[in-house]
Amino acid sequence: MKKEIKTKTVKKETSTEMLAHLMVNGFEQVNQRFEKVSDEIASFKQEVHARFSEVDSRLDNLTSGQKETNRRLDSLEKKQMGTLLSLGETVHRNEFEKLSRRVEVLEK
Repeated sequence: MKKEIKTKTVKKETSTEMLAHLMVNGFEQVNQRFEKVSDEIASFKQEVHARFSEVDSRLDNLTSGQKETNRRLDSLEKKQMGTLLSLGETVHRNEFEKLSRRVEVLEK
């Protein structure tokens, strides 16, 4: 019987294949880095969105408060104008009392 000699064939990687593997590994690492950056950007977008929502609600509160302040100020200004107009039609108490005494003297 003939002994068969089994030889292990070790396939040597050619330089082209080695370069191809290195490039694949390099691209996988770059892809992983891009995924991390993409995740960070998504997280940043969520945080910015949440902050802007908070700012929007605060601005809405300020705007409604400003409207109320303007309404009250308008009301005060109208009352002030009414008071100023009525001042021209009123007489001071001391002047009224002097006039009243003069009328009493004349009526006697």
